[in-house]
Amino acid sequence: MPAINVILDEINELGTEDQEYVFNIIKNRLRDKKRADHAARAREAMKNAETGAIKTGGFQELWIDLND
Repeated sequence: MPAINVILDEINELGTEDQEYVFNIIKNRLRDKKRADHAARAREAMKNAETGAIKTGGFQELWIDLND
């Protein structure tokens, strides 16, 4: 955690416009990372569906599988 505090202290030394610029960069990078993570998860789910590594059914079937 100390590294984060150093970074935050450095950002705090910036002017308001520069802080907003840093904030927007971080916000956009986080958004892009989340999108990439979701896309990777979707690819994994599609691969599982294609290979038959998933189960389908209703609640009762799921409940039975969970309790076996």
